[in-house]
Amino acid sequence: MQKHTDIIISTITKHLPTTEEEWELVGFVNKKDDIYTFGNDSKILGRLFEVITFDALEKSANELGFQLGMSEKQTVYPDYYFFDSIGNKIGIDVKTTYRRSEKAKFGFTGGSFTSFMRNGTKNIVGHYDDYKAHYILGVVYVREEKPTHGRVKLDKRTGIIPAYKDVEVFVQEKFRICGDKKGSGNTDNIGTIKASNIQPFVYGAGPFSYLGEDVFNHYWTNHPRYTDSKEVRDSLFTDLSSYISWIRKTDSKQASILQDKYDQYLVDYRKQTELGNIDY
Repeated sequence: MQKHTDIIISTITKHLPTTEEEWELVGFVNKKDDIYTFGNDSKILGRLFEVITFDALEKSANELGFQLGMSEKQTVYPDYYFFDSIGNKIGIDVKTTYRRSEKAKFGFTGGSFTSFMRNGTKNIVGHYDDYKAHYILGVVYVREEKPTHGRVKLDKRTGIIPAYKDVEVFVQEKFRICGDKKGSGNTDNIGTIKASNIQPFVYGAGPFSYLGEDVFNHYWTNHPRYTDSKEVRDSLFTDLSSYISWIRKTDSKQASILQDKYDQYLVDYRKQTELGNIDY
């Protein structure tokens, strides 16, 4: 599996914090110089990482000749986006997760496959067709077992034990790290690959890196929804093998091309699995 990079990935990565201290936020400060520590609520920490990455995204947009926009609502895709003078957009979603143990595998969600991917305008800034590319800026961290809780005076800030540590980050095209399974059984969210370390995400080592972004879009815009009837679900597919069989019913040549690409992915996937690097 070869590492995928491009000018968007390399530019954002260059501007992201590179040291633990730069990622380390310890609390909310009021005008009386009181610090209220965060605790380890994952939703709060996820928003904090979005705040930290803003500076890097703003610098990257300027360097690349774009402007930086952001969604005004948490339920609207994307978190941030680059845009130019004629309306072209590049979506950037900030995704965070934490390690449960050193060897535990982790993954992310790639967003809904039933809203803007199907009708173009639902829960998205602008129109889906305006976006020329989609990226995930992923942050992985370890929860601190005994973080500082409560209120601390500003002059005592160096003694605060943050709620998280060992931050790792990557930037990659969304389709390259997404898998063929949903993020969970009772939602309509795309699941990413899962891995015991960050390298498969850095490399973009998902199956659609082999099959292509058009196949990714076709797969997920036709994937059965959680609310679909059993009859509808049975007529469609649940993974890439059954997707290729579904394609074969109407286009045997295309199915053969997809099968060859998927077989190559499986060969490389097995090699990485044996090394303990990737699984989903």
